[in-house]
Amino acid sequence: MNIFLRCGLVAIAAFACAMAGEAIHDGFPVYVSHSGELIKLISSLIGTLFAIVLGLLISSSYTTFNNHQADFNAMATAAANIDLLLKLYPQQSASLRPQLLATIDRVLGRYWPEKSRQRQQDVNYHFLNDDIAAMVNINNTFQAIDHVSRDDINAMRQFSNQFVAIQTNIIRSLSNQVPSLLLVIVFGWACLLFFLYGIFGSGSAFEIFFLFLGAIAIASANFLILELTHPYQGMFKVSSAAFDLLHAAIVAEQQVAQEPDR
Repeated sequence: MNIFLRCGLVAIAAFACAMAGEAIHDGFPVYVSHSGELIKLISSLIGTLFAIVLGLLISSSYTTFNNHQADFNAMATAAANIDLLLKLYPQQSASLRPQLLATIDRVLGRYWPEKSRQRQQDVNYHFLNDDIAAMVNINNTFQAIDHVSRDDINAMRQFSNQFVAIQTNIIRSLSNQVPSLLLVIVFGWACLLFFLYGIFGSGSAFEIFFLFLGAIAIASANFLILELTHPYQGMFKVSSAAFDLLHAAIVAEQQVAQEPDR
Protein backbone atom coordinates (compact mmCIF):
# COMPACT_ATOMS: atom_id res chain seq x y z
CA MET A 1 0.00 0.00 0.00
CA ASN A 2 1.21 3.51 -0.79
CA ILE A 3 2.95 5.17 2.17
CA PHE A 4 0.91 8.38 1.89
CA LEU A 5 -2.32 6.38 1.81
CA ARG A 6 -1.34 4.44 4.92
CA CYS A 7 -0.44 7.65 6.75
CA GLY A 8 -3.71 9.24 5.63
CA LEU A 9 -5.65 6.29 7.05
CA VAL A 10 -3.80 6.68 10.37
CA ALA A 11 -4.67 10.40 10.53
CA ILE A 12 -8.32 9.73 9.67
CA ALA A 13 -8.57 6.92 12.23
CA ALA A 14 -7.06 9.03 15.03
CA PHE A 15 -9.29 12.02 14.24
CA ALA A 16 -12.39 9.80 13.98
CA CYS A 17 -11.62 8.31 17.40
CA ALA A 18 -11.31 11.81 18.83
CA MET A 19 -14.71 12.72 17.37
CA ALA A 20 -16.17 9.52 18.84
CA GLY A 21 -14.81 10.60 22.21
CA GLU A 22 -16.45 13.99 21.78
CA ALA A 23 -19.76 12.22 21.07
CA ILE A 24 -19.40 10.13 24.23
CA HIS A 25 -18.76 13.30 26.21
CA ASP A 26 -21.92 14.95 24.87
CA GLY A 27 -24.09 11.82 25.24
CA PHE A 28 -22.99 10.70 28.71
CA PRO A 29 -21.63 13.73 30.57
CA VAL A 30 -22.50 12.33 33.99
CA TYR A 31 -20.54 9.11 33.46
CA VAL A 32 -17.59 11.06 32.11
CA SER A 33 -17.65 13.34 35.14
CA HIS A 34 -17.75 10.45 37.61
CA SER A 35 -14.97 8.48 35.87
CA GLY A 36 -12.77 11.45 34.99
CA GLU A 37 -9.83 10.56 37.22
CA LEU A 38 -9.77 6.94 36.09
CA ILE A 39 -9.89 7.97 32.42
CA LYS A 40 -7.00 10.36 32.99
CA LEU A 41 -4.92 7.61 34.59
CA ILE A 42 -5.61 5.24 31.71
CA SER A 43 -4.79 7.92 29.13
CA SER A 44 -1.50 8.62 30.94
CA LEU A 45 -0.64 4.91 30.87
CA ILE A 46 -1.45 4.56 27.16
CA GLY A 47 0.35 7.82 26.37
CA THR A 48 3.50 6.59 28.12
CA LEU A 49 3.44 3.24 26.33
CA PHE A 50 2.86 4.94 22.99
CA ALA A 51 5.66 7.47 23.50
CA ILE A 52 8.21 4.82 24.51
CA VAL A 53 7.46 2.36 21.71
CA LEU A 54 7.11 5.08 19.08
CA GLY A 55 10.46 6.57 20.10
CA LEU A 56 12.10 3.15 19.83
CA LEU A 57 10.55 2.53 16.41
CA ILE A 58 11.72 5.87 15.00
CA SER A 59 15.19 5.40 16.49
CA SER A 60 15.43 1.88 15.06
CA SER A 61 14.23 3.09 11.65
CA TYR A 62 16.81 5.88 11.61
CA THR A 63 19.54 3.40 12.54
CA THR A 64 18.43 1.17 9.65
CA PHE A 65 18.61 4.13 7.28
CA ASN A 66 22.14 5.01 8.42
CA ASN A 67 23.23 1.38 8.10
CA HIS A 68 22.04 1.32 4.49
CA GLN A 69 23.98 4.50 3.77
CA ALA A 70 27.12 3.03 5.36
CA ASP A 71 26.71 -0.21 3.38
CA PHE A 72 26.32 1.65 0.13
CA ASN A 73 29.38 3.82 0.81
CA ALA A 74 31.38 0.69 1.64
CA MET A 75 30.23 -0.93 -1.60
CA ALA A 76 31.35 2.14 -3.55
CA THR A 77 34.72 1.96 -1.78
CA ALA A 78 35.09 -1.70 -2.79
CA ALA A 79 34.31 -0.81 -6.43
CA ALA A 80 36.83 2.05 -6.29
CA ASN A 81 39.52 -0.32 -5.01
CA ILE A 82 38.74 -2.78 -7.81
CA ASP A 83 39.12 0.03 -10.32
CA LEU A 84 42.41 1.08 -8.70
CA LEU A 85 43.80 -2.45 -9.06
CA LEU A 86 42.74 -2.54 -12.70
CA LYS A 87 44.52 0.75 -13.34
CA LEU A 88 47.78 -0.81 -12.17
CA TYR A 89 47.72 -2.90 -15.37
CA PRO A 90 46.21 -0.47 -17.90
CA GLN A 91 47.02 -2.42 -21.07
CA GLN A 92 45.93 -5.84 -19.88
CA SER A 93 42.78 -4.65 -18.08
CA ALA A 94 41.47 -2.33 -20.81
CA SER A 95 38.46 -4.59 -21.39
CA LEU A 96 37.70 -5.01 -17.68
CA ARG A 97 37.06 -1.41 -16.67
CA PRO A 98 34.03 -1.12 -19.01
CA GLN A 99 32.61 -4.22 -17.29
CA LEU A 100 33.07 -2.57 -13.91
CA LEU A 101 31.45 0.61 -15.23
CA ALA A 102 28.48 -1.42 -16.51
CA THR A 103 28.13 -3.01 -13.06
CA ILE A 104 28.09 0.43 -11.44
CA ASP A 105 25.43 1.52 -13.93
CA ARG A 106 23.29 -1.46 -12.95
CA VAL A 107 23.64 -0.63 -9.26
CA LEU A 108 22.65 2.99 -9.81
CA GLY A 109 19.71 1.96 -11.97
CA ARG A 110 18.63 -0.65 -9.43
CA TYR A 111 18.50 1.58 -6.38
CA TRP A 112 18.02 4.97 -8.06
CA PRO A 113 15.94 4.18 -11.16
CA GLU A 114 15.35 7.87 -11.88
CA LYS A 115 19.01 8.15 -12.87
CA SER A 116 18.49 5.74 -15.76
CA ARG A 117 14.78 6.43 -16.29
CA GLN A 118 13.90 2.91 -15.26
CA ARG A 119 10.75 1.80 -13.51
CA GLN A 120 10.98 1.32 -9.74
CA GLN A 121 11.18 -2.38 -8.90
CA ASP A 122 11.38 -4.32 -5.67
CA VAL A 123 15.00 -5.30 -5.12
CA ASN A 124 15.61 -9.05 -4.73
CA TYR A 125 18.43 -11.56 -5.04
CA HIS A 126 18.03 -12.34 -8.73
CA PHE A 127 19.35 -8.84 -9.50
CA LEU A 128 22.76 -10.01 -8.26
CA ASN A 129 23.26 -12.58 -11.03
CA ASP A 130 24.75 -10.12 -13.52
CA ASP A 131 26.92 -8.47 -10.87
CA ILE A 132 28.29 -11.81 -9.67
CA ALA A 133 29.02 -12.89 -13.24
CA ALA A 134 30.86 -9.60 -13.87
CA MET A 135 32.94 -9.95 -10.69
CA VAL A 136 33.83 -13.57 -11.51
CA ASN A 137 34.91 -12.60 -15.01
CA ILE A 138 36.97 -9.68 -13.74
CA ASN A 139 38.68 -11.94 -11.20
CA ASN A 140 39.45 -14.70 -13.69
CA THR A 141 40.77 -12.31 -16.33
CA PHE A 142 42.79 -10.37 -13.75
CA GLN A 143 44.48 -13.55 -12.51
CA ALA A 144 45.54 -14.38 -16.07
CA ILE A 145 47.43 -11.10 -16.50
CA ASP A 146 51.17 -11.60 -16.89
CA HIS A 147 53.34 -10.66 -13.93
CA VAL A 148 50.38 -9.81 -11.69
CA SER A 149 51.38 -10.12 -8.05
CA ARG A 150 49.80 -12.57 -5.64
CA ASP A 151 48.91 -9.70 -3.29
CA ASP A 152 47.00 -7.93 -6.05
CA ILE A 153 45.10 -11.13 -6.90
CA ASN A 154 44.13 -11.62 -3.26
CA ALA A 155 43.12 -7.96 -2.96
CA MET A 156 40.96 -8.25 -6.09
CA ARG A 157 39.21 -11.31 -4.64
CA GLN A 158 38.65 -9.54 -1.33
CA PHE A 159 37.12 -6.40 -2.86
CA SER A 160 35.00 -8.40 -5.33
CA ASN A 161 33.64 -10.57 -2.54
CA GLN A 162 33.00 -7.48 -0.45
CA PHE A 163 31.13 -5.80 -3.31
CA VAL A 164 28.76 -8.77 -3.68
CA ALA A 165 28.45 -9.49 0.06
CA ILE A 166 27.41 -5.92 0.87
CA GLN A 167 24.71 -6.02 -1.80
CA THR A 168 23.46 -9.29 -0.35
CA ASN A 169 23.31 -7.68 3.08
CA ILE A 170 21.40 -4.69 1.68
CA ILE A 171 18.81 -6.91 0.00
CA ARG A 172 18.42 -9.00 3.15
CA SER A 173 17.92 -5.85 5.24
CA LEU A 174 15.29 -4.55 2.83
CA SER A 175 13.30 -7.75 3.31
CA ASN A 176 13.28 -7.31 7.12
CA GLN A 177 10.83 -4.44 7.48
CA VAL A 178 8.94 -3.31 10.57
CA PRO A 179 6.10 -5.85 11.05
CA SER A 180 2.76 -4.40 9.95
CA LEU A 181 1.03 -5.85 13.02
CA LEU A 182 3.42 -3.93 15.28
CA LEU A 183 2.54 -0.66 13.55
CA VAL A 184 -1.17 -1.48 13.78
CA ILE A 185 -0.88 -2.07 17.54
CA VAL A 186 1.19 1.06 18.20
CA PHE A 187 -1.05 3.38 16.19
CA GLY A 188 -4.07 1.62 17.65
CA TRP A 189 -2.84 2.95 20.97
CA ALA A 190 -2.73 6.41 19.39
CA CYS A 191 -6.35 6.08 18.27
CA LEU A 192 -7.41 4.99 21.75
CA LEU A 193 -5.48 7.90 23.23
CA PHE A 194 -7.28 10.35 20.93
CA PHE A 195 -10.59 8.75 21.90
CA LEU A 196 -9.84 9.48 25.55
CA TYR A 197 -8.75 13.02 24.68
CA GLY A 198 -12.05 13.52 22.90
CA ILE A 199 -14.01 12.37 25.96
CA PHE A 200 -12.61 15.33 27.91
CA GLY A 201 -13.25 17.75 25.05
CA SER A 202 -15.88 20.42 24.82
CA GLY A 203 -16.63 19.99 21.13
CA SER A 204 -15.59 23.52 20.18
CA ALA A 205 -14.26 24.21 16.69
CA PHE A 206 -10.99 25.49 18.19
CA GLU A 207 -10.49 22.24 20.09
CA ILE A 208 -11.40 20.08 17.09
CA PHE A 209 -8.82 21.95 15.02
CA PHE A 210 -6.06 21.04 17.46
CA LEU A 211 -7.22 17.43 17.59
CA PHE A 212 -6.90 17.42 13.81
CA LEU A 213 -3.35 18.78 14.07
CA GLY A 214 -2.55 16.04 16.57
CA ALA A 215 -3.86 13.40 14.18
CA ILE A 216 -1.62 14.82 11.44
CA ALA A 217 1.35 14.63 13.84
CA ILE A 218 0.60 10.97 14.57
CA ALA A 219 0.41 10.25 10.84
CA SER A 220 3.75 12.02 10.30
CA ALA A 221 5.37 9.69 12.85
CA ASN A 222 4.08 6.72 10.84
CA PHE A 223 5.43 8.42 7.71
CA LEU A 224 8.92 8.71 9.23
CA ILE A 225 9.00 5.04 10.21
CA LEU A 226 7.88 3.82 6.78
CA GLU A 227 10.16 6.18 4.86
CA LEU A 228 13.29 5.44 6.88
CA THR A 229 12.78 1.68 6.55
CA HIS A 230 12.39 2.00 2.74
CA PRO A 231 15.59 3.95 2.00
CA TYR A 232 15.49 3.45 -1.78
CA GLN A 233 11.90 4.59 -2.27
CA GLY A 234 9.88 7.65 -1.35
CA MET A 235 11.16 11.04 -0.23
CA PHE A 236 13.97 9.97 2.13
CA LYS A 237 16.66 8.17 0.12
CA VAL A 238 20.24 7.24 0.85
CA SER A 239 22.74 9.31 -1.11
CA SER A 240 24.27 7.93 -4.28
CA ALA A 241 27.08 10.51 -4.20
CA ALA A 242 29.86 7.97 -3.63
CA PHE A 243 28.92 5.92 -6.69
CA ASP A 244 28.15 9.02 -8.75
CA LEU A 245 31.68 10.34 -8.19
CA LEU A 246 33.25 6.97 -9.03
CA HIS A 247 31.10 6.61 -12.15
CA ALA A 248 31.99 10.12 -13.34
CA ALA A 249 35.72 9.51 -12.74
CA ILE A 250 35.78 6.25 -14.74
CA VAL A 251 33.80 7.80 -17.60
CA ALA A 252 36.11 10.82 -17.70
CA GLU A 253 39.23 8.62 -17.77
CA GLN A 254 37.80 6.50 -20.57
CA GLN A 255 36.98 9.58 -22.61
CA VAL A 256 40.54 10.85 -22.18
CA ALA A 257 41.96 7.47 -23.18
CA GLN A 258 39.83 7.39 -26.32
CA GLU A 259 40.95 10.83 -27.51
CA PRO A 260 43.49 10.63 -30.34
CA ASP A 261 47.03 11.65 -29.53
CA ARG A 262 47.74 15.29 -30.36
